[in-house]
Amino acid sequence: MPVRERVSLARCAGYDLEEVEASLRAALAPLGGIEAFVRPGQRVVLKPNLLRPASPDAAATTHPAVVAAVARLVVAAGAEALILDSSGGPNSTAYLTMVHRTTGMTWAAEASGARLVADLHATQVPLAKGLILHRVDLVREAIEADVLINLPKLKTHGLTGLTVAVKNLFGLVPGVAKVGYHGRMQEPEAFAKGLLDVSLASGAALHIVDAVVGMEGNGPSAGTPREVGAILAGHSALAVDVAAAALVGRDPLDVRTTRIAAEAGLCSGRIEDVEIAGDSLEGLQGAPFRLPEGYAPEGHAPQRQSLFGRIATGWFSRQLLVTPQAGERCTGCGLCARHCPVDAITMENGRGVGARARMDAARCIRCYCCHELCPALAVELRKPVVGRLLGRF
Repeated sequence: MPVRERVSLARCAGYDLEEVEASLRAALAPLGGIEAFVRPGQRVVLKPNLLRPASPDAAATTHPAVVAAVARLVVAAGAEALILDSSGGPNSTAYLTMVHRTTGMTWAAEASGARLVADLHATQVPLAKGLILHRVDLVREAIEADVLINLPKLKTHGLTGLTVAVKNLFGLVPGVAKVGYHGRMQEPEAFAKGLLDVSLASGAALHIVDAVVGMEGNGPSAGTPREVGAILAGHSALAVDVAAAALVGRDPLDVRTTRIAAEAGLCSGRIEDVEIAGDSLEGLQGAPFRLPEGYAPEGHAPQRQSLFGRIATGWFSRQLLVTPQAGERCTGCGLCARHCPVDAITMENGRGVGARARMDAARCIRCYCCHELCPALAVELRKPVVGRLLGRF
């Protein structure tokens, strides 16, 4: 009988640093404590989710209290703690400084004795048994560290359903290099396979999830904050993702990366095959998280059709597709256009005052990079009128 992966769950009602640290110790105790992962003298990289420059209250990024609490335990164990993530924007020092300050990472470093990492140069990691990738570009500092601890935020995501441990490690792909990966893996299934490859290549030893306040709806950046009241921890990214999905009332196999991993024999995708230690799932579960509008966990296999059938089906399918469009809050900054992997976005009237982003629905591959990165949260996920009408039935 195969050994079940253990995921530990601990209640955490808020982001007071002392309360978070107590909950963190409780979550790590069934795994052997921080000492099971960290030894004196080691360099330990903490990889939070720093999607974009956003206030911690927006629930789009890992809360600084969680990062600070983990860093304090690492430092107390005699190791050096480094905070590192590559947001979707440029790798410039000025941009990273803004991200660190806005997300509270500057405070987290000061409160814990950790060091913020601004060097995001990449190294190539070979992957002999990748599902779709055989070499992965990852931030060198993270790969060369003695220990990598993954600190995701529990959120919904338009491409994967949920973004937790597996998806968060995509942030180790440096800056705008992510655009290239989206361009190479345009189909959602291919992208999910790439995410699994990146997770494997990262070699992360421990995954600690900030599920104190998560995000439901149109995550990972424009959804609605939702109190969950928990911290999860585990050795396996896939097991942690299974437990996180069950915690928020979703079938773990509705998470695209988990389903594909199960199909590849990497896990079962069943919560029954995960050992939950610490607090019980039942005591923390609430109403199921709302997934992003239009998210479908499984694609449909193509069928042979007549020419008329293909035209009709293509038109009908387009009416059901959720497409990003710039809303009234668009400031014309041009960030979305610069980071679109297929150049499907143009700027009307230049940039700045009076400018506006225009998305070409025919070219759009629905990677939702623009939706994730928009600093004004102006990119809306819209369905055509016919699709909205059909959705009522």
